[in-house]
Amino acid sequence: MRFARAVQRVALASVFVVATIWPVALGAQDVVVAPNVTGKVTAIGGIPVAGVEVTLNGSSRTARTDTQGAFAFLNAPAGVQELVFRGIGYLPTRASIRVPEKSLDVAVTILATPAMLDTVQVRERINVLSGIVVDEHDQPVAGATIEVITGDKQTLTTGDDGWFVLTAVRDGVLAFRTIKEGYYLTTTAVRMHEWRGVVVHIETLDPKLSDLRRAEASGASNNAAVAWRDAGMRMSMKGGRAVVLSEEELAPFGDMSLNEAIKRTRAGATLTFDLQNASGSICVLLDGRRAVGSTTLDTWRASEVEMVELYPPGTEASGTTARYLRGAGCRVMASGAIRRGPFYAVLWMK
Repeated sequence: MRFARAVQRVALASVFVVATIWPVALGAQDVVVAPNVTGKVTAIGGIPVAGVEVTLNGSSRTARTDTQGAFAFLNAPAGVQELVFRGIGYLPTRASIRVPEKSLDVAVTILATPAMLDTVQVRERINVLSGIVVDEHDQPVAGATIEVITGDKQTLTTGDDGWFVLTAVRDGVLAFRTIKEGYYLTTTAVRMHEWRGVVVHIETLDPKLSDLRRAEASGASNNAAVAWRDAGMRMSMKGGRAVVLSEEELAPFGDMSLNEAIKRTRAGATLTFDLQNASGSICVLLDGRRAVGSTTLDTWRASEVEMVELYPPGTEASGTTARYLRGAGCRVMASGAIRRGPFYAVLWMK
């Protein structure tokens, strides 16, 4: 974590497990039934939102939030599921969850559709990401810079109300960083496939930091800018077997090691053989510029990572990881008599 700080930054959906028992009326008798998925939907500031339709994606099962923003599902299928939240006047929101044997409680923040989207022309296959940048007190942050490095590269600035809108975003993982003088740099990754909203939390810098560390922590340093530029180059040139995973995809497995979590995601499962062949010796780069060298991804928990870039041998064409990791003792993978280069992993930490 940057400067040993644990910063909660993206409030798309935070998931935690609790034991929950709800009374449900069946016929003439009231019996106690335990829903295995419950939750609450709120707007910025913790205000409950009623009337939001919650769909268990891939099924016809829906629920609707009550006046307290609460919803529940009985007998939701175990395993990884996706909840879709839609309400009139609100941007769609999705949350990936892992349904346990007992009850899962889901807390989700949704955003009212901003007036600026009224001017966005709806075209076939267009994706729109609209969001708001807020501080640790849920107050909007004006003048924050949003820099996108994947999909349609864009740079924009939040308005006085803290809002921003990214349009014509292609399907796939969208990565952007949020920079504001006096605040910690924030990296965000979401998987795009429709219109949606996101809340980006940024935290005020520790006033005790030196000028040099403030520049590094806020992303204002030249080193941070170069690392972000290199990340964009790397992702645009990646080979077909390379995979980029967002925090949303890793979230259902947040209690697992990063190595195990990756293999349980849909995209990461395609790299299972490569990960096993690496025998736990992955060449790791942190936050795009801090060399770790050969290690195991079991070193980190999935909950600690915002985004991970995975490059099996031969799929990292930009050469940027090799440059940062020169001299780090990265192990060269071999297939028979053929030397194929290291397995690279770039971890962007929360």
